Amino acid sequence: MQVSTNPLDLAPGVTPADPKSATTDRLSRLPHFRPACMRLLNLSIHSQTAVNDFADIFESDPALASDLLLMANSAEFGASSQIETIRHALTFLGLERVRSLASTIAFHLALGDAEPAIVQPLWAHGVATAIIAEDLGARCDRPGLYTAGLMHDMGRLGLLRAVGKNYLAILTGTFAHMDEANRLERLLCGMDHCEAGAYLADRWCFPVALQASMAAHHSDGLMSEARQMLRSACEIAGALGYPEVRLDNVGLPDELCAAAHLSPTRIRQQIDRRVETLSGQKLGSVRQESRK
Repeated sequence: MQVSTNPLDLAPGVTPADPKSATTDRLSRLPHFRPACMRLLNLSIHSQTAVNDFADIFESDPALASDLLLMANSAEFGASSQIETIRHALTFLGLERVRSLASTIAFHLALGDAEPAIVQPLWAHGVATAIIAEDLGARCDRPGLYTAGLMHDMGRLGLLRAVGKNYLAILTGTFAHMDEANRLERLLCGMDHCEAGAYLADRWCFPVALQASMAAHHSDGLMSEARQMLRSACEIAGALGYPEVRLDNVGLPDELCAAAHLSPTRIRQQIDRRVETLSGQKLGSVRQESRK
């Protein structure tokens, strides 16, 4: 059977004879992650020229700059006056927050014109994990976890773009546990979303820490403290109603039950504001009720 060269044209149930090779080939032809954001991810915020470097990058990408100003002026950040320039946004928000927001914008743009009902839960899970990971990291003096949380499931977006309709069985299914979903990914695609994420992160030259978060966030092996927090953030996001895939019998993780600062109501409000600012859509139809 001839396999379509259009990554979104595969019919349901059609699996190539060598799914891993076919998937890898299609992943290799996906557009690179937004170049301006990639430059931001690889810049040190501690450089003496950091502010100028950040401003120059935004000047090279007017769409990214426009969306950053949209977010800076949103109710979420409560600016007392209109923020009209990138330099004002940099000083008001801080470089690390600007980098995090730029990653959020770039991720949203990467969703492209895919059907909102399909990608909105994936987008919401990334933002939810990012916000929770940032919160956990801040309490342990671990900056930079927002972007790791946001990008950790980029492999799912890659597989959706590469495999197309076949991958809907994963995004719309309900599974007993994550291993079951990952096995179906390997059956349909020849790889799971962690392997796809590792491939894309390497091809797009993501920073090493981001590559690790995309490749091993479901690992049961020995993990660094940062990746343990990322995994906890991913699980908490799912328990709060923003899962990466639907799972049966999802309970609240110990971290959420034990930490008073992780108020489910506060976190949900923060996640909803962040997603709505960029997508213009409320999440009432996206969020799933936690099963306790």
